[in-house]
Amino acid sequence: MLGVPLLGLFGTLAPLWGLWRWRGPWRIAAALPALAMAWMVGRIVVDTSRDPTSHNLWPFEILIVGGLSSAVMLALFVARALVQRNRPARG
Repeated sequence: MLGVPLLGLFGTLAPLWGLWRWRGPWRIAAALPALAMAWMVGRIVVDTSRDPTSHNLWPFEILIVGGLSSAVMLALFVARALVQRNRPARG
């Protein structure tokens, strides 16, 4: 049961970390999962304020989007590390 909040937290914080630390196209790539998480949480908040019975399965929604966001960010971490490792040294 602890996995849902942790996955949602990682799916939110990892893209925010990427937005803060990365530059150039990596920052744009990190913005996509951040926008997906923001859209999902915003949609849950707005929809439940209109109808409290909607989104009864919101933990699963967070799990799905958080899992996708986490997978994208892990792929970006690996891709960025590989690109930086293969980049010739400046100097």
